[in-house]
Amino acid sequence: MTINEAIMYLRKSRDDIEREQRTGEDVLQLHRTRLSEFLTGRGIKWAERAEVKSGDTIKARPVFQKVLKEDIPSGQYQAICVTEISRLGRGDMEDAGRIYKALIRYNIWVITPHKDYNPQNPADLRQIRFELFLSREEYELIKERLWSARDQRAKQGFAANYIVTLGYEQSRGKVFVVPEEAELVREIFEMRADNMSYQEIADVLNQRGLITKRGTQYYSSTIQKIIKNQRYIGKSKWRGQYYDSQAPAIVPLELWNQVHREVNPNRTVRKKLSRLDNPYLVELYCHDCGSRMYGERATIDRVLANGQYVRYNEYGIYVCVGRKNKENKCVHRVRAELVHDAVRQELSKMAYDKAIIKELIRDRQQRLEFDTGGLQDKIDSKNNQIKQKEAFLLKCKEDYKKGELAAALYSEFYEDTIKEIDVLKAEIKTIKRKLEKATIKVESPELVLQKLRATLDDWEHIPNRDKKITIASFLPRVEISKNGVLFIERIIPPIFGG
Repeated sequence: MTINEAIMYLRKSRDDIEREQRTGEDVLQLHRTRLSEFLTGRGIKWAERAEVKSGDTIKARPVFQKVLKEDIPSGQYQAICVTEISRLGRGDMEDAGRIYKALIRYNIWVITPHKDYNPQNPADLRQIRFELFLSREEYELIKERLWSARDQRAKQGFAANYIVTLGYEQSRGKVFVVPEEAELVREIFEMRADNMSYQEIADVLNQRGLITKRGTQYYSSTIQKIIKNQRYIGKSKWRGQYYDSQAPAIVPLELWNQVHREVNPNRTVRKKLSRLDNPYLVELYCHDCGSRMYGERATIDRVLANGQYVRYNEYGIYVCVGRKNKENKCVHRVRAELVHDAVRQELSKMAYDKAIIKELIRDRQQRLEFDTGGLQDKIDSKNNQIKQKEAFLLKCKEDYKKGELAAALYSEFYEDTIKEIDVLKAEIKTIKRKLEKATIKVESPELVLQKLRATLDDWEHIPNRDKKITIASFLPRVEISKNGVLFIERIIPPIFGG
């Protein structure tokens, strides 16, 4: 095959990056010069694709993603040129499979200064598979070696990860104090020792126009992290353990102890409850972000004038800590008793409001009226289609082994047929679910509502477990917005209770 045009793909390896740090050389430029001379000597035109920031996976390499999705399928290029096959990727087997299939499907040669690899040659394909596998194994060995070294340095008190901590800067694992930032850290601790809340401290810093090292304004959570960071007293944390840090301490131990002994007179403490004593009855979701809201116990503590510490109030809450998007957290909470009261009122409407009952019964009939005729025939028909496609795959495999079917066609047929089989299997699952619903035991809506009324009449005396079952049966989806508005889905279940 004549190669007229090729993609010259350049990517730094981990060894290249370390070499640049030692020698100051531009390794990518060295590779560019070498491959340019190689391609020019063979009279091959090329288009350069250089990875500015290289990663271990295809997902982390946007330039190579474009090569796979656009350049290779375009038909303009007959080859991809690299210094060695490992430059194509050191990702997992899924990444290797994507590269391997693309080379076969579009008949793309891999050319290096040492050897050309023909995707139609079984021996070359075997070598490509071996090289991709070997490059991954080499990467894993390098990663294990680096992790071991990082682990040892961390236990010696050096920074194992790059830290962004107010008061410090880092270079090559060593952490240095930034004097003006260290002064601010001590001031934060002193304000906390004066019994200022986290939010009050954040407000003071924001009023001065100060920003965090990440370029954001200060929040109460930011101050809390600073107050709890033991690096400021010479401790570094690694894998859940604390070690003596090589970085100088910023906060005197006396000030640290004073801050952590103080009781904030207006603090709210949350504690999670075990499943056994969990009184939260509703599977509640946030209407704004869709996240599940979980129950917690909130306590408000006070310190009296005589210094006595007392618990002022305690109550249950549902808390959302989900996300609307990657940038903004969705954080809000609602008292559990308000949700429980609203849900009970909703159940009472369903049990006694005639207009609501009539509408729910009509909806229930529509949900339970399944057309079961021919459903099993459809399942049998789709199973036969799957058998036919599996037989087609076996024949393609035999033809490929005999050399009667090209590798590119075999790969294309295999991939397309597997997708078709997966679609058929998914359709069968959907039909089976319909059959299960159609054959489920169904009670009359009057009987179900009669049981609901009996449950509501005895609501104060039945256990929480039975209350949860009742709510989940009649109200399968309960959501609440940040401003406290409830959104409730209502149904009459096919059967309720024993």
